Amino acid sequence: MDLIVEILTDQQFLGAILASIAFLVLGFVLRRKNLIGDGGKNVINTLVMKVAIPCMAFCAFMSDFDVSSLASNALILVLTLVLYAVFLILGNLFFWKKGKGKRSVYGMLFAVGQLTFFSIPVLKAVYAGEHLADVLIPSSLMTLAFRLVLYIYCFLSLSSTKLSKDNVLPTLKSIFVNPIMIFMGLGLLCWSIQNVVWQVPVGELSYGFVRIDKTCPALYRIFLFGDQMATPLCMLLIGVTLGEADFLTAVKNKIGWLIAALRMFLAPLICFGICCALQALGWMSFDEYSLAAMVIGMGAPTSAVLVAYCVQYQKEAYLASDSILLSTLLSIVSLPLFFVLVKAAASWPLFLS
Repeated sequence: MDLIVEILTDQQFLGAILASIAFLVLGFVLRRKNLIGDGGKNVINTLVMKVAIPCMAFCAFMSDFDVSSLASNALILVLTLVLYAVFLILGNLFFWKKGKGKRSVYGMLFAVGQLTFFSIPVLKAVYAGEHLADVLIPSSLMTLAFRLVLYIYCFLSLSSTKLSKDNVLPTLKSIFVNPIMIFMGLGLLCWSIQNVVWQVPVGELSYGFVRIDKTCPALYRIFLFGDQMATPLCMLLIGVTLGEADFLTAVKNKIGWLIAALRMFLAPLICFGICCALQALGWMSFDEYSLAAMVIGMGAPTSAVLVAYCVQYQKEAYLASDSILLSTLLSIVSLPLFFVLVKAAASWPLFLS
């Protein structure tokens, strides 16, 4: 109990959660009052996609490199793909009686959360400081699995498109050739080669010249400015998106509430349980930061891109829109709950051994 009280009274933790919620609510109100219209939303979306998130993805890798960290993060990438597969199977089983078409869509709404726009900015806000890279590197790599599932499986399923020679290159291009993935790849490259490239003396230490946070801080400030915009802009964009929804209709949607509850509570709980099992078996090793990346990363509200697919291809469009609103509402409860669980688990003998 003392540990829970300590966590819930931690000013950095509370400040990060409250600031995220405040900007989300601000975006909602501004959209409802029509102070941010479609044009304003498009501008914010462009800033998020083309500037803020790419800068955050690059800055995440400005930290010291070691081989064990590379191996553990590679395993996290594999585990993320496995978890998405598990969630998709479970989602179909939960809604088996709804028929093949509906249960497939319901399964995706349960399985795929908004990792890039929601979880990573919140993780960044909570763990701002010396351990920021410890949580952002694994969560950034998780976005690769997220994009593979979202842009290949979900897109092909909802659009009824068959993967062929004609569309395989455009599909792969949409996944990998965009500012977010390019800057993440650049950051990953800098992180992995920093010990074998030309070393630059910095004070009493030396760093690879690619570590521009140490070797060229003036240049790094450009990326840092963009990085610092990420969390407020992402929360604002989510709030603006929610401001477009029909709130009264959404809260009456029982299936929407069920999907939202499964997404926000069951999915991260399953992820937490699997991580604990892997730790106990000695197959993987987690600390607080990698565990937070997994649990909070897999416990985000329903993906906005997935909802856009549902609307575009007329596959349970209203339910999908309701799900993103309801799951975001539930995140106000689930997010602090799972942060407390992760921080408490970090003190268990299982994770201290």
